[in-house]
Amino acid sequence: MAFGSLSSLGFGSGVLTQDVIDKLKKADEASRINPYTKKIEENNTKQKDLTEIKTKLLSFQTAVSALGDATVFAKRKVNASVTTNPPASLTADSGVALQSMKVNVTQLAQKDVYQSKGLANDGGYIDANLEGTASFTLFQNGKEYTISYDKNTTYKDLADKINQATDGNIQAKIVNTGEKDAPYRLTLSSKETGEDNAISFFDGSKAEDGTYKTDANTSKLFSNLGWELHKPMGGAGDIPIDSKDFKGYGIEDDPDNPLHIQKAQNAEFTLDGIKMIRQNNTVTDLGVGITLTLNSTGEINFDIQQDNESVVKAMNDLVDSYNDLIVNLQAATDYNSETGTKGTLQGITEVNSIRSTIISTLFGSQSVDGFIEDANGNKIPSKVMVSLQDYGLSLSDSGTLSFSQSTFEEKMNEDPSFVESFFAGITQYKDISYTGDLVETSDAATLAEGEKEIKFEKGKFTIVFNDQTYDLSKTRDGKEFVLKGETKEEQMKNLVEHINSLNIDGLNVRLENVEKDGKKGVIIKFNSDNGSDLTIKGDDEFLKQFGLKNTTVISEPIEGLGVFAQLKSKLQGMTGSNGSLTKLDESLTNDTKSLTKSKESTQALIDSKYETMQNQFLQYESILNKLNTQLNTITNMINAMNNQNS
Repeated sequence: MAFGSLSSLGFGSGVLTQDVIDKLKKADEASRINPYTKKIEENNTKQKDLTEIKTKLLSFQTAVSALGDATVFAKRKVNASVTTNPPASLTADSGVALQSMKVNVTQLAQKDVYQSKGLANDGGYIDANLEGTASFTLFQNGKEYTISYDKNTTYKDLADKINQATDGNIQAKIVNTGEKDAPYRLTLSSKETGEDNAISFFDGSKAEDGTYKTDANTSKLFSNLGWELHKPMGGAGDIPIDSKDFKGYGIEDDPDNPLHIQKAQNAEFTLDGIKMIRQNNTVTDLGVGITLTLNSTGEINFDIQQDNESVVKAMNDLVDSYNDLIVNLQAATDYNSETGTKGTLQGITEVNSIRSTIISTLFGSQSVDGFIEDANGNKIPSKVMVSLQDYGLSLSDSGTLSFSQSTFEEKMNEDPSFVESFFAGITQYKDISYTGDLVETSDAATLAEGEKEIKFEKGKFTIVFNDQTYDLSKTRDGKEFVLKGETKEEQMKNLVEHINSLNIDGLNVRLENVEKDGKKGVIIKFNSDNGSDLTIKGDDEFLKQFGLKNTTVISEPIEGLGVFAQLKSKLQGMTGSNGSLTKLDESLTNDTKSLTKSKESTQALIDSKYETMQNQFLQYESILNKLNTQLNTITNMINAMNNQNS
């Protein structure tokens, strides 16, 4: 029932009015509802301010995490002695050892490039009178490619056929040189540089008996292109050539009008005086994470140094994010004794402890493994007490942080590894281990004749380690691997020797004799402590015969205990899913829900109370109206009688 909807309320008494009920209800709500409303508003304000603090704290935590992660200290920069048109350039990935090197480039790697003599047009037929087909062979890097053509093949078609047959390893194209009368030339170029990619020719193809036989039509084609093959005595005409070591021929070239316009050659250089030869000008095997690019002949020195820029940026980010956080903390937790005003979160332990926790961790002295100098200047290993104040971080009277980059860089240059240990701690990894199942050896009984050799096919047994895949179907020199052995134990021993022969850096594989559940046999054990994951994969049944299965062992890191690693852990204790601030936020949310529920329940009781009161007032008014009517009637009767007697 809506209050004030009955116009007769108060008609009879002039006292029991709607205005009286409204005032009574308002006073009741003020004493019972307003406290709930005020508390809910306070909680909402607290949550708003807490959210802002958590946001600022997460920004600060990001900067802390960067400094607590050893990867920020692993970044490298390379200083070169020649910066303008350097003969070589060097890049170093994160984590590469700090080092210097001297490089002297004496020869750059080149592709092998041939051109034909001039052709009248690119669409002309190679041999319009050819009957059937003809073939020639190109050789490169231990492979041979047979190219066939017929009377409808144009020079442009020929280029496409060469590209398709060689899968692009030999790149053929028709170029327009602009020369008068014969402006087109067919060019052949090796895709890659180096002597191994040199191109050679044969004017014929391989016969079914394994020998090479010339084709007169192809000889004519080569002559038309200007490619006269350089054949030693006995290699001309249709004389079969033993295929075992045959690698094709070069061409008889004219120095005044060369058709072999660039010869394939290796890159040659010295590294700290040691002669090096590579197939191309980008060298990636000098060390993990190091790439040397050769640009021209000449000498250059490189110095791989610690890159401090990212650490300095992280320190500046740390200071900025902390000072930003402090502004919110001071506003939310301060108390003004003169005015009696206080921040919304003043007195809340979880919030008040944030600043002290951060400062005590940042500026507390830490014991770190380092060195001290004796009287003779010799460095002796020792525990050293240091603080971030030693590295340019300071706290002002107002409670804000500042950072001196020059102080930091001076200390950083003294001993980068010490700074890394102090800031982040050295991240290490737990040893990984994988043990195969028992393979019974039957007391070393001799195997049946058909079991003494196991052919390893590609993909049936591979090991992935250090982000490299090792297929056990091949030996280290690329030959097919066949596992041999008179007994099962001998085969298992030879398998372990084969794995170890691949020189998988950081992986230790060994064979152990064991006895389990009354059975004798051997097991293969894999171990490593270099932080790499280990994956064994392949055909399930094939692996099973060696006691192995498809599996991956993940290397687990052990985080360092540097000052920022410690602070990171403490901040996670505040902002994590079970953190103190997270739980405070949840508590405020639950409290607000409970208050809202109580407020709604109390409001319903008050509404019901005054609805009942209104109904009671209506009943009282009805009685008063009747009494008033009766009183008026009696009064009128008395007045009438008085009038008659007078």
